[in-house]
Formats: sequence, structure tokens, C-alpha cells
Amino acid sequence: MARSSVVASLDLGSSKVCCMIGEISRNGEIDIIGYGVTPSTGIKKGNIVNIEAMVRSISEAVLQAQQMSNTKIDSVLVGISGSNVTIVNNRGIVAIPRSDREIKPHDVERVIQASRIIAIPPDREIIEVIPKQFIVDGCDGIRDPVGMIGTRLEVEVSIITGQLTTIQNVIRCVQKSGLEVEGLILKSLAAKEILLSEDEVDMGVALVDIGAGTTEITVFRGENIELYNLIPLGGDYVTNDIAIGLRLPYSQAEAIKRKYACAAASLASDKPEIEIHSIGEASPRRISQRDLALIIEPRVQEIISLIHKELKTVNYKEMLAAGVVLCGGGLLHLRGALEIAQKMLGIPVRVARTDMYGFDHTFTVALGLLYYGSKNRSFGDRDEVRDKSALSFFERAKRILREYFLG
Repeated sequence: MARSSVVASLDLGSSKVCCMIGEISRNGEIDIIGYGVTPSTGIKKGNIVNIEAMVRSISEAVLQAQQMSNTKIDSVLVGISGSNVTIVNNRGIVAIPRSDREIKPHDVERVIQASRIIAIPPDREIIEVIPKQFIVDGCDGIRDPVGMIGTRLEVEVSIITGQLTTIQNVIRCVQKSGLEVEGLILKSLAAKEILLSEDEVDMGVALVDIGAGTTEITVFRGENIELYNLIPLGGDYVTNDIAIGLRLPYSQAEAIKRKYACAAASLASDKPEIEIHSIGEASPRRISQRDLALIIEPRVQEIISLIHKELKTVNYKEMLAAGVVLCGGGLLHLRGALEIAQKMLGIPVRVARTDMYGFDHTFTVALGLLYYGSKNRSFGDRDEVRDKSALSFFERAKRILREYFLG
């Protein structure tokens, strides 16, 4: 395969930092050639709280990926999320001045640039502009106007903005790691590429990413982002409740949660088979899985109730024909969590999975960023090249990720 371009992605999470490197050829194929995963030590609730710690985590993940791929990278696509992210709608209009009136790719670029002209507060910055539909001479519902005939091209867009200082801190961390930021992409947009089908998106679906420190909620309907919000609660809060309730060091509470936890007391065993050694006690004691579940269940219900509250703002029972898709490592490993979500939300809920790595979501955002980035790079002019890239991407991704999960 003739080497044409290398694309790299960086997922900065509350529990881990993941870097992934892919190589794209001019015929549209992409190979995943390296990845690195390290614990995240400088971010809480989606916000960077320690620049130097974050730089160390990024540098280690990037080093692992570069060593595996035997490739040095100089820029990355970075996933971004946070309670400071907002989405506003706008419209752009341009004239098609040529005598043949055929809409060219640069006309699409012009109209999208026109849509970026919007008054935003000085403490905010545009992260990305997402076209919802194009309109040619009053005919709407067009996804790709290139090649059509018209005199006026319009576009309706969703403009994703973020707090300037938050964006600058992310960029600063990446730059101090020796890299440049090639682009900032909303994490849920990247995850959508991997976890949601086109039918689900067209029907209306909520992607809910329950992570370690936050829960990210994004409602997609067609080309629209109907809702985006971040709740500052995640799986770490369950661990914290266990640590306080049983007087355990945090690391032991996390280990017990991973091995024994159940989200619903009704599903838990009454047998006292979990040995714990509480702080301040001379000898260990045994508790049951039900004792543990009685601590966990209220927090799980609280997180789901906050998700329910957010979804109610968009009349979700009518809008979300495809239901809710849960992802992330915060709660989904807890037996009974899915059943609680289905009962409390009252609509279909499924756990996200892929053919590449099942229900583990370590690489979801990093993979999505690579795919999102490869689709938007211009190695060819037509969509069939991109379609081939998509097929090749997923087939090749399976091979390298099997090594991570099986080896």
C-alpha cells in the first residue's frame, strides 16, 4: 500500500487517555497501525485540572502508539466534551454566479463558511459546523448538492461552540506533549460513527455515554443534534459511595465494584461471601452482594433519573423512535443497570456493541475520531472512495483490536 497520509486521534477521558494512529492510502483504505492507552491523571468531570499530569498521560499514550506503529506523529484529532459545550443553529446563503449554474465542492465550502458568521460571546469559540441540510433554489432536504443546478445555495447548520479557556487548556496540553491539534471534534459525534446505525439516527436516538466522571447525553435525529449535555456524575461516584459506606480505600472499593457489584438489590445474593477489611477495624469481615447493592442502587437510580430529566426537555418518548443506546465503562458492567434504565426511562434501551470489540468501549471515541477524520480528508473527489474506506476501516480495525482484548 503506497503511503499517503497518517491520521492520529486522541481521546482524553476521566479514567484513561487513548491515542490511535491510522494510515490512509490514496485509494481510500485505512490501516490502524498503533494505539496506546494510559490512566488519565489530570482531568475531572470532563475538565482539565492538572496540566502537567495531563501532559504526562498524553505523552505516554502517544509514545506507546508511536512505538507500536513505528511512526512519529506531529498532530492529532482530539475529542472534546464538557458542560461548557453548546450547540446553536444558523443558516448560510451564497449565490452561484457561473453561467452553467452547476454547484461545485468549493460552493459548498463557501456556504458553510457563510454559516459561521454568527455573533457568539467573546469567551466562546466555534469547535465545529455540522450541515443539517442544503437548500437549492428553495428545494430543501438535500444532503449533497454537488453537481446540482441552481442559482442560490443555502445550508442549515448546527454550530458547536465551547468555552475558550477550556479549549485553550486542551490545546495547551497537546502542544506541551509535542503535538499540534489537527482538529477538535465532539466526542459523541465520533462515537456515533462507530456505535449507531444510519436507521437509528434517522429515526431518532439518544447516545448516552456513562463514563468514570461524567455522563454525556446526545440526541440525534436525522442530521440534527437535538440535545447535548454533560452531567457531572459517572461510575466513580458509585465507587466513592462504596468507599465511604464500607470505609475502604478507593482502590479497594473499585476492585470490589468490578468483581462483585450489582446495580439492583433484588438481583443480588444474600450469601456473605465478600471479604473486606474496613479502615479502623482490626480484622476483616464478610458482607453479601446484597449489602453492596444496597449502597450502589440509589446512586445508579440517581444517574438514570438525571438522564431522564435531560431527555424530558426534548419530549423524548415521541422523538426517540430508536430508543436509547448506552455506552461507556461507568455503569454498564453492573448487572441490572440496563434493566433499571429501561424501567425508569420507559422506552427501548440497548447497550452499545460493535463487531470489533464487543461491549468494551476503550477505543470507541479514538476509532470514531479516526473514521470521522478519514471521511473528511480529500484523497478523492467522490463518495465511492469514502465508502471503500469505511469498509476497509472496520475490517482492519477488528484485527488489531483483537490483539488488545485477547492478548
